[in-house]
Amino acid sequence: MSSDTHQEYELSRGFFQLLAENKVEGLKPVVQIMNSRLTNDGSSIRLRLNDGIFSYATILLRDKGIEKFGSYGMDKSQSIIKILEFCSNTTLKENVKRMHLTINDFELIAKDSPIIGSPIPHSGSPEEHLGLKIDKIGQGPLKESNSQIPSKEVSKVTKSVKSEASENDASVVPIISISPYLMQWKIRGVVTDRSQPRDINTPRGASKVFNFSIADKEGTEIRISCFGDMVAQLDNLIEVGSSYTIKGNNKAIKTTNKRYNSTGHEYEITMRNDVEIVKCEDSVPLPAQKINRVALSKIKMFPGESVDVVAVVDSMEEATNVSTKNGATKRMNISLIDESLSLVKLTIWGDSCNEFTEDLLHKPVILKSVTVNEFNGVCGLQFGFRSKVIPSDGTGLVQDISDWYAKERGNIKVNSIPASGAAFSKNLTIHSATVNFLNDKDKKGGFFNVIGRVARVRENLVYTACPQKDCKKKVAAQDGQYHCSKCDLTSDNFKYALMAVFEIYDHSGSHWLTMFDTSAEKLLKKTASEIGAIIEAHGESDGHNMVVSGILNTLHNFNVRCRIETYNETTTDKWIGTDVRPVNLTKYVEHLQEMCKDAEEVCSKHDM
Repeated sequence: MSSDTHQEYELSRGFFQLLAENKVEGLKPVVQIMNSRLTNDGSSIRLRLNDGIFSYATILLRDKGIEKFGSYGMDKSQSIIKILEFCSNTTLKENVKRMHLTINDFELIAKDSPIIGSPIPHSGSPEEHLGLKIDKIGQGPLKESNSQIPSKEVSKVTKSVKSEASENDASVVPIISISPYLMQWKIRGVVTDRSQPRDINTPRGASKVFNFSIADKEGTEIRISCFGDMVAQLDNLIEVGSSYTIKGNNKAIKTTNKRYNSTGHEYEITMRNDVEIVKCEDSVPLPAQKINRVALSKIKMFPGESVDVVAVVDSMEEATNVSTKNGATKRMNISLIDESLSLVKLTIWGDSCNEFTEDLLHKPVILKSVTVNEFNGVCGLQFGFRSKVIPSDGTGLVQDISDWYAKERGNIKVNSIPASGAAFSKNLTIHSATVNFLNDKDKKGGFFNVIGRVARVRENLVYTACPQKDCKKKVAAQDGQYHCSKCDLTSDNFKYALMAVFEIYDHSGSHWLTMFDTSAEKLLKKTASEIGAIIEAHGESDGHNMVVSGILNTLHNFNVRCRIETYNETTTDKWIGTDVRPVNLTKYVEHLQEMCKDAEEVCSKHDM
């Protein structure tokens, strides 16, 4: 073990990429521990390691390794180690391969050392950095070589870097590597899309903003935003199809807001005074438009976000003039269908209606950056100012769905997409739902599921309503008759309608929930007329207790629509129950276990 903290070591550069490609047999790599933490059960230590090019965090230290780690006092050190015994396995999640590394033994080379190089996070997927991509972001050799990668591999890497540098700027990194962990970065690519400057209101007053997207030759795209003075500086410089080099630091990187960004990148860039942008004389070839396709059956997983879809126009309405708070405009609805047997309504506004002509009927379309919305518990799509219709150019994907539609459309039974599935895809605790929606700047509310128990039920479960079939307006008693102000109808009779108000609770808190008609009947297991008859026979108090006693403290899966209301500068969240289902406890436990696993991955990824 070396005690010279000033000595520099060459790490086994590219080890994590070789691991992802399953090319590490016989290697004893030299890596650096960037940080470490004990797992919750204390049986292992979770590590983030640096190989000189990449960092990786889905790593556990066990057995002899954990004993040495404790005896050497390495818990707060950035140690250099040689891995002596390790094993790895690959998992497949959402069609993406991830590798998991377990280290059983190591040799300590240096207890502490400054971080070597500027490692970028590796996703664990072998496809991301195949071939020479490692070399482009690699660094030159360091003073002391301890690498256990065979010498022929090292010489091959060095030679590739030199030949690449003669043609391109070796300091340019792939756009996919951009993250807050990369302290300094330089990217080069071509502008694929840009918006026009528009006025916005900020806490500091009126300002302007415009956005553009840039893609490198690998086809990876990232969104860049310009605010205030940067708009005036860059508006005339940024042109679609032109190439640029952009250089900055991690202060310009922020997490993507997926409501407005469908590039597929986890991060986006904000132009600052310390970010340099230079237009290139030679152009980068415009990469093919990258489509991150989401099946129509899966859009419910992305409420409020922008997605890309490939579907067939199944039906089309004519554009109509409608009045909005911003004045009159055109609106058009079309129905989309894809191989998931899902039928989804796409709403188009304004001049964008002109892009959807009759010749698209029964034809496949590629739509980029359409927004997922929810109305009355059903998911739909909206074509906004960032949305685009992408030319298909006879691609295989479009041809496949076209052939499917021609063959199967007459035989299939389509489904609309509910806002939340029967499982627990958008399940929140009562506390987190309240905080999330009240803190939402747009105050739009939304749909979610909550697993809760019924604490109590307010009286007045039913009211007297208009007897007309499609009317639920409360009637007013007048001289033995009943008048409906909505229908302007006076009748000798009425019907009972349900409006039940429940207090539900879970481990995090409680909230009042209003349910109407069908959903309330499912929970109470009685129709409105049956409940009305019980209350007529036994009185309001006793009848109420007879109806609700069987559901108190019972567990249910509630589908909730949250509506944000503001009155006298006080904002409240009103919950409407749109559906209720029994809880499958086995599946719920599996869901909770998956949530814990996802939380572990997030903590590992962000060194928490």
